[in-house]
Amino acid sequence: MLTHRPLAALAAMITVATVGAVALSGCSTTVPQTFTGTPVVNPHTRVAVIGDSIESGLGLMPGEAWPDLLAVDRRWGLDNLSVAGAGFVATGTNGGTFDTQVDAAIADKAQLVLIGASDNDLGQDVDTVSAAMTAAIDRIHTALPHARIIAYDALSGSASDDELAPLDAALQAAATAEGGVWIDLGEPYRDQDGLVQADGEHPTAAGQQAIAAVALTDLDTLVQSRAAAAATPHV
Repeated sequence: MLTHRPLAALAAMITVATVGAVALSGCSTTVPQTFTGTPVVNPHTRVAVIGDSIESGLGLMPGEAWPDLLAVDRRWGLDNLSVAGAGFVATGTNGGTFDTQVDAAIADKAQLVLIGASDNDLGQDVDTVSAAMTAAIDRIHTALPHARIIAYDALSGSASDDELAPLDAALQAAATAEGGVWIDLGEPYRDQDGLVQADGEHPTAAGQQAIAAVALTDLDTLVQSRAAAAATPHV
């Protein structure tokens, strides 16, 4: 397991200025590290996750979804708002889109918001989805001006990179336009033995661990990049 780094350190290092896309490691056929432990909830480090069935851990036990694994490792006070079937336009099992989750994140006064593109929006008009993304990010930024927004690519075991690319590009543009950070998690569980459930779409517990491992690496990279930039003397 990676060394715990309190959210305060992350928040201090990540500025609202745009940070470029982070280089990722490729897919691995090995079973990823196991994340264990008990979340240490700190009311001063509130993190909200806006997502779909991948983030909610559909088909798994509570606490096995990758945002929950990050919360254990980083000792976050997590509000995982993710709902199966939901997207920026697509309606989830709770009858709402990501707008419902945005409302909850704002009500929770989240200090860090993780928000991803969703393959549930495939088949929708891209311009309509893009407009919904822009509106969602703008609402978060307006209501929570000091919150850090980290957006990431759609995770899917069945949709191709080409299919997801327009959604990912639209969310990246919306997030970075408001000073958010973009990270590309790739598809670390897709087509990997033991990492995909029988439905071919959702990650197993080991698949969720694979996503969490990439996300942790990306967050550390962001922190290190900011530290290096701060240490560089200006001529």
